[in-house]
Amino acid sequence: MPGRTPAEAVRAYTDPLQSAVSCLAGVAKIAMSKRVRAVGDQGAWILNSAAGMRLDGFGTFFAQQRFELVPTTEDVHPDYRQLPYRVSTRDYNYRLKLDDGGHEIRWHWHPVGHSDEARPHIHPSFNLKAHIPGPRYTLEDVIEACIELGASHACEDWRERLAETGGRHKRHRTWATDPNERSR
Repeated sequence: MPGRTPAEAVRAYTDPLQSAVSCLAGVAKIAMSKRVRAVGDQGAWILNSAAGMRLDGFGTFFAQQRFELVPTTEDVHPDYRQLPYRVSTRDYNYRLKLDDGGHEIRWHWHPVGHSDEARPHIHPSFNLKAHIPGPRYTLEDVIEACIELGASHACEDWRERLAETGGRHKRHRTWATDPNERSR
């Protein structure tokens, strides 16, 4: 999501994320690692803290992303001269750990790291070492999954909110299934 300044681009990226996590019942705060000021700067956010977000009577939701401030280009946004900055996600790590003591689901995309799997993937609780490839999951996709699996929602219009914030991200992303096959 582009912006006129680096700070505006970061807000255009984080404000929808904060709106999305507010759809879950519980305390939800996107906490930034540092201020990103110039093209090439990288930052990260985490949901609440390393302890995650408590979903009463259901489980704990953990979420974090790493991102980079990049220049907006013509192929990404038609007003690239007016909105010269944008944020690009570099990896994500989402995890839902259920209160039942054993079940969890992990949604990952980490193209650089300790794994040979660079595509987005899921680790199911019955085999957390398995890498089940999938599309690029937005935070909104995962929040919707949490609610569909039984987490309480904080508002009646959660579907509309998630569609709006997730749609904003999907309109500006450069790939959807495999980062090596960019759509733009």
